Amino acid sequence: MANNSQIGSSSHDPLGRSHSEIGLVVALSILISLTSFLGNFLVVYVIHRDSRLKSLTNIFIQNLALTDIAMALLVMPYWVISLYTGTWIFSERWCEIQGVIQTTLGTASILTMGLIAFNRYFRVVKPEQLYSRLFPSKKMALVYCAFIWIASVLLATPPLYGWGKMVYIPSYGACTFNRKVEDISYVIILMNGVHNTTTAAIFYCYYKIYKTLKESRQNLNAHGATSSERPRTDIRVLKTSFTVVCVFLILWGPVTVVVMMESAEYFVPREFSTAVFFLVFTTSLVNPIIYGVMNPQLRTAFKGALSFGRVSFFSFGP
Repeated sequence: MANNSQIGSSSHDPLGRSHSEIGLVVALSILISLTSFLGNFLVVYVIHRDSRLKSLTNIFIQNLALTDIAMALLVMPYWVISLYTGTWIFSERWCEIQGVIQTTLGTASILTMGLIAFNRYFRVVKPEQLYSRLFPSKKMALVYCAFIWIASVLLATPPLYGWGKMVYIPSYGACTFNRKVEDISYVIILMNGVHNTTTAAIFYCYYKIYKTLKESRQNLNAHGATSSERPRTDIRVLKTSFTVVCVFLILWGPVTVVVMMESAEYFVPREFSTAVFFLVFTTSLVNPIIYGVMNPQLRTAFKGALSFGRVSFFSFGP
């Protein structure tokens, strides 16, 4: 007779999950995958559709969308399959390659978000002359994007050469870098030296943007200029900046904590680890909303792309 703890669980599932739990995580993962692809594809489509949208900043936003499209196409399908089976059904070598691909795309994504933050920081906080020197043209923007991809590949591939190791983690349903002591140096460099440093830089940039715009608004209010266009623009930038920081904390904060706990060999419940990895992939879903829908130009382009004649099938509001 089965133990009470096994009642309701799937007898064929390696993780002992119930059929309803498997169905829930698979359905959610498919929804995240499809929505991530469609949302980011729309960002790339509208930018290429309208030459007026091919600005320097939108080049960075497009680069972010491309990393998320690649994540949805190259990584998430294996994540969905692994969540369904409860194990890795492919070869060990392919697990290593998948881990490298995922790490490359994740690093490229966070570095691009950092680049967008730096771009906005120099645009708002620093003198126009300095901004023009750092971001002189669209060609330089493409150079920055190329550098991000090269750096991401270099940071992700050491496990293929013996430094660090990519392993399948059942609670994640994905192959990622090993957190064990023997590979801890690679984890420290990747997480603390790159991801956490970039995160701190992103927060600093948006904090300085907030302070600068707040002081600007106070100066304008003191001179009776509350109805000018500048305050309205400042409010939009502040809303976007606040949203970026909050979403970043919610989606990336938990995984940082879990990685640190697992590296220190603390016990982390499987359900919590699974939920945390869902948050990481959800980043690909919300990026088009933060960097696209909250951008007035792109929002208008979205409406046009998703409208047929006089009937709009999607609306982002006023």
